[in-house]
Amino acid sequence: MDTLFSIHQIEAQPLGMVGEQAYHLSLMAQKGYPVIPTVVIIATRFRNFLETIHWLQPLFADLPSSSLRLNLKDSQQLQSIARQIRQTIQHAELPEAWLTELQSAIAQFPVLSNPPAVILRPSIFIQDFEATTDELSRLLEPQICWTDQQSLGAGLKALWAELFRARNLVYWQSAKLELHQIQFAVMMQPIGDAIASGSLQPHSMNWELTATRGLETAIARGEASPEIYQIQGDQMRLQQAGRQTVSYQIQAGKEEPLARLTIHEAASILQPPQQFALLSLAQTLHTPAVLEWQFYPSQLYITQVHDRDPIVNQLPSPQPAENTLSSGLAAAPGVTIAPAYVLTDLQLPEFSLPEGSILVTPMILPSWVPFLKSAAAIVSEQGGMTSHGAILARELGIPAVVGATDATQRIHTGDLILVNGDTGGVERATQPQAVTKPISSRSRWNLNATSLMLNLSQTDSIERAIDLEIDGVGLLRSELLLGGKLDAQLSDQIQHFARSFAPRPVFYRSLDLRSHEFQSAAEANPMLGMHGTLSYLQNSESFDFELAALKQAVDAGCSNLRLILPFVRTVEEFIFCRRRIEQAGLLDLPTWIMAEVPSVLFLLPDYVRAGVQGICIGTSDLTQLILAVDRDQSTMAKSFDESHPAVLSAIAQLIQTAHRLNIPCTISTQAALTPQFVDCLIESGIDAISVNLSAVETANRAIARAEQRLMLRKIRDRKSI
Repeated sequence: MDTLFSIHQIEAQPLGMVGEQAYHLSLMAQKGYPVIPTVVIIATRFRNFLETIHWLQPLFADLPSSSLRLNLKDSQQLQSIARQIRQTIQHAELPEAWLTELQSAIAQFPVLSNPPAVILRPSIFIQDFEATTDELSRLLEPQICWTDQQSLGAGLKALWAELFRARNLVYWQSAKLELHQIQFAVMMQPIGDAIASGSLQPHSMNWELTATRGLETAIARGEASPEIYQIQGDQMRLQQAGRQTVSYQIQAGKEEPLARLTIHEAASILQPPQQFALLSLAQTLHTPAVLEWQFYPSQLYITQVHDRDPIVNQLPSPQPAENTLSSGLAAAPGVTIAPAYVLTDLQLPEFSLPEGSILVTPMILPSWVPFLKSAAAIVSEQGGMTSHGAILARELGIPAVVGATDATQRIHTGDLILVNGDTGGVERATQPQAVTKPISSRSRWNLNATSLMLNLSQTDSIERAIDLEIDGVGLLRSELLLGGKLDAQLSDQIQHFARSFAPRPVFYRSLDLRSHEFQSAAEANPMLGMHGTLSYLQNSESFDFELAALKQAVDAGCSNLRLILPFVRTVEEFIFCRRRIEQAGLLDLPTWIMAEVPSVLFLLPDYVRAGVQGICIGTSDLTQLILAVDRDQSTMAKSFDESHPAVLSAIAQLIQTAHRLNIPCTISTQAALTPQFVDCLIESGIDAISVNLSAVETANRAIARAEQRLMLRKIRDRKSI
């Protein structure tokens, strides 16, 4: 039986033999697109290879057909088993005839580097599995190797061994997959000194183009920010300039083909000829898939085709652009068409919002939680991505657009409108459509060394969160839980959260009431006004009420509770709160502070001496105070950058200082989990990352990749010594 097929021969082959990634790439080639020459090593060869290995451990004796059910809670055993399987695969011998066959196929490739090199990419098909295989294939690290037999053999075995990394064993066991269901083919492609590489991804009716200098490795490892373009029709517009100081290329004379080079290029990555070629490609595409590409001096190649990222849940607008009513920040994902219900002031009607209506309002107040639960979507004229209203919308799963200028004037109650929480657009519509909510989080990467926790505030969210493989509630926002008003049921609500997630910790953050969000006495600058622990000094009654509720919960057996004090400005504020905590009989309640005011950055040793037992970095307030950008002003959204070097430096310093003082440090963030941002956290040693419900799967994947990059870097550094 033939075991190698060129990309043009795949059409007649069973999907299980060649995998979904190769199959989709083949369809592009058959339609005449510039697909890079590719040879597919069919999945049968992987099966045959496993059957030839002499497995020393009884557990692995029938590995090719074994279910290999493992104890996922015993991380040491899991790591040990994964290591044994991978080492056995990498030390096994491949038949010389197989390698000779591969070399013959490579001889037909264009030579893109001298000496020639190839990249081996996974192409997966999973029998009786409804979900996309892209999730598993993206967990497997491609291998780049020279084309001599020894390098080819090592590269192929290394890619096959990727399937048995501990995190990947967890993935397919958590997904209830048997090993025999996974058909593992391999795509082999030439690779060389690319001018640039990147991706083309559908974005509503348009395309988003990302580009990086050299090979895509710099982006995959989080060592560069890509150049980003928006393509609409025949127009291509630069949206974000790239930042890149390293580039990856194929370099002769080395044992490993991939070389990391320091660069000092200031010019645009894509020059007019490359821009024109990519624009022309985008204009001919009619696919919802994500394409990866490489540009060589004389040729543009498509190298991979992926299903659209499951996190991106965008629908094309059914109306032309002239029907746009307003636009703002895409605050909570999802798309819906429904009648509008417009509030021109902040006074709620005596009756409830009509079920399934789109609420259009000057701003969203946290006290509106009961009102919001019947909304199909939200449009707000004010607010930023980190405002309480936007946070609430994301947790409730309601599509939302904030910073939509003049929305309450341009939209009238009863108007049928489309709200796109993925793009920030608000348009006229002609027919109703059910709300499209974000895909629910399904955490399957649960063996990361870095803990993953949740930001929550609503008891309704517990059911969606309870079965996720997370390590607890990193931030229970009291002001959103209570809607800004103290409630006699507070202790019952706290106990509900604590018992639902026990024995995992639940960090209760005490009230942080800001006047503009809770309609209290107006302040000239509410972000820097009377809130946080400073307000407790002025009036301690609310804080004492919360402490009494916590005491009742602790006495009822909720030993997994922790307390975080918000927006602490001075050590004296903490000392005052600590005394109130002791007076409430909560001396043994672990007490942390939010590290979001820059003074904590400089005085953390003094806080620890005063009794602080841990810190949680709040990126939203820390960013606005370091960059002097009001995070609630939508007009300043472009300047509010939680990945700014100054912010990342402050975060790294807080983490390192906390560890030097032997206290834990977590982070609660609304920031986009870019490789640069997550790598900063992981490399600095963050103990836990706390995110919204909708970001759990993204966060798990980002953490796993960052930890892998860090380990790989350390291994390579040791080898170079």
